[in-house]
Amino acid sequence: MPYSRRELNKIESRRRILKASRKLFSQQGYEETMMEEIARRAKVSKATVYNYFPSKESLLIGIVDEVVDRVEELLETNLEDCSDSLQKLRRVLEEIVEASLQYPVLSRRIACLHADEESSLFGSWDDMTGILKKLILASQEEKLLKKSENADEILDGVMGVYLIALFQWHGTDLSKPGALSSRLNQTFDALMTRYLI
Repeated sequence: MPYSRRELNKIESRRRILKASRKLFSQQGYEETMMEEIARRAKVSKATVYNYFPSKESLLIGIVDEVVDRVEELLETNLEDCSDSLQKLRRVLEEIVEASLQYPVLSRRIACLHADEESSLFGSWDDMTGILKKLILASQEEKLLKKSENADEILDGVMGVYLIALFQWHGTDLSKPGALSSRLNQTFDALMTRYLI
């Protein structure tokens, strides 16, 4: 069913708010960015920003949710060229890394807050890790990965690859076409060697 004009305006406003917050948090820093600046950059009222996102931390949750939505869309529509779940796992990881490295400082902050039990972002990656774990389990069912290996341990390794990319690959020249994909594939392959059948 197509969206009404009002619904489309809401979706567009939310998208502009998240885009403005990503840019401002990355340029100025999270603490230094005010909600008024986000509203001005997104070309919406401050009340509209608070309507969608009552706090700056809720903006961070919205940013995480946006990446999850991108991954879910990728899985639903754009992986026809992947012949198995292990290839899909590789592509999903690549999508997550690429999205995170667009705003590395902000993504590092989200990663730290995700691990902080006192933060409202604690557990914010659960949907993402759930997607990755399903792909790992499917890879085991397809006899691509050893069933004898614990899927949670494999997931820890995959998340380790993500964190290496996020925290250790800054400052490296990944701007050349294919450089990020190549490095990520090498790291992913090194991890998976242990688990392949």
